[in-house]
Amino acid sequence: MSVQMLGNAVLIVLLIGWVGYKQLVWRPVVVARMWRGPAIFAVVGAVMLVQQVRPSELSALDLAIVVGELLLSLAAGAWMGAIARFRPLARPMATGKDGRDTAEYESRTGVLGLILWVAVIAVRVGVDVVATQAGSHLAASTGIILLVFAANRAARTAVFAARLDRHRAFAA
Repeated sequence: MSVQMLGNAVLIVLLIGWVGYKQLVWRPVVVARMWRGPAIFAVVGAVMLVQQVRPSELSALDLAIVVGELLLSLAAGAWMGAIARFRPLARPMATGKDGRDTAEYESRTGVLGLILWVAVIAVRVGVDVVATQAGSHLAASTGIILLVFAANRAARTAVFAARLDRHRAFAA
C-alpha cells in the first residue's frame, strides 16, 4: 500500500465520520456559512490536482471517471438537501461575531442522509480501485476526493438554500 493510498484511506475515514455525525444531529442552518466548506475543499482539491497531475498525463478515461464521480456526488448532495428536515429554532441565534449570520432553523438529514453519504464514499472507493487497475492516475488523487466532497456539499447547500427561500416566501 502506497503512502498516498494510506493518506486517502485516512481522509475518507475522517470525512465519513465528520459528515456522518453532521447528518444525524440537529444543526443551526446559516446558508452563507454552509458555502464556506465546499469552497475551501474545492480550492484545496484543485491546488492538489495542479500539483499532482500533469495535463499531458490525462486520458479520456481519467476525465470520464472524474465527470462521472462529480455528477454522482452532485446528485447525492442534492438528494441529501431534498430529504433534510427543518424545524424552526425556538429563538433565532446569532452565529457570527457581528450578529449578521442568524440561524432561524435547524436541520438534519438523519439515517437516510448517512446512508447516502456512505454510498457515495463506497462508490468512490470502488471507482478508485477499478480506475487505478484500468490505468487512471487522476482517479486516485487526493485532489479528486476533495473535489467530490466539495461537489456533494455544494449541491446540498444549494438545495437547502432553495428550500429555505421557498419556505420564507410561503410564510410571508
